[in-house]
Amino acid sequence: MRAMILALLLLVLPAGGPASAQQQAMPQKPKSASPEQRSTERLDRLFDQLKNAGSAEAAKPVAADIERALERSGSATTDLLFTRAKEAMAAKDFDLAIDLLDYITQLRPEWAEPYHRRAIIHFLRQDQDAAFRDIRETLAREPRHFHALASLGGLLRGFGDKKGAFRAFSKALEINPHFPDLKESLEKLRVDAEGQPI
Repeated sequence: MRAMILALLLLVLPAGGPASAQQQAMPQKPKSASPEQRSTERLDRLFDQLKNAGSAEAAKPVAADIERALERSGSATTDLLFTRAKEAMAAKDFDLAIDLLDYITQLRPEWAEPYHRRAIIHFLRQDQDAAFRDIRETLAREPRHFHALASLGGLLRGFGDKKGAFRAFSKALEINPHFPDLKESLEKLRVDAEGQPI
């Protein structure tokens, strides 16, 4: 019986016996980051650069890089469909754009940008409730999406929620301090949000 157990152990254990000092002494190869991890790390760096940009001129190319990064899904198929959806939006073929974006959100439900684009279409069609729902979906997936935050502020202001609009605009400016024209909108809401100074 003892001989049988020993034979089984020899079959199961790798040559050289159990994980020994020899195996532990061998240096472990660092695992290379996945494409998704690299993409996330790059986006994190870009958002840091944007927040610390010293001027509107310095912020502009960084914001553009972020926008391009947010438009990439990591899948060639869904990226192509998204390009078609943008072309349909540009041609004002909103029905086709919505169909494409609906399909994309089924294929890549974790991707924020299709929800944002669909929100824009809803807003253009004056369906503020649907736009609001899609803005929330966008921000649930990418809370730093400064365009979506600015859109949220605009929608909340339209709903009469000036404090909520102030918070959304403030958050957008915290992420992108050089967001065009947003400071003016924020200042107009400041008294309503914070009250009159004593």
